[in-house]
Amino acid sequence: MAKPPEPIEDVLPRATWIVDAEVTEVLKTGSAPPKAEAAPGATSTGQKTAAQTVKLKVKRVLKGQDVAELVVEKPEAGYALKAGNHGPFLIDSTKTILGRYGPDSYSFERIQKALAAS
Repeated sequence: MAKPPEPIEDVLPRATWIVDAEVTEVLKTGSAPPKAEAAPGATSTGQKTAAQTVKLKVKRVLKGQDVAELVVEKPEAGYALKAGNHGPFLIDSTKTILGRYGPDSYSFERIQKALAAS
């Protein structure tokens, strides 16, 4: 079974940008991480996919400097990005995507509520 996303309250303070964006291009994909072995009785290995460098077309900025495009790093994680993926991206000061599942980690509604509360 997949792990849930980290609590938004833990991730939000590390976000320099929060953007509504779409992946327009995968610029680079790193080497595949070593295969993880499933624990006895587990239904998933929790396998991570390779790190990627992607170009984002920014539709709107919810937090941070206004930008039209960002080149960001997706770390080794349990998801992969491809052109056309879109949604809310939380990005730190090193231009690394935050959240265990990238744009699928948090809904816009949840992010906006957390921003209002902070």
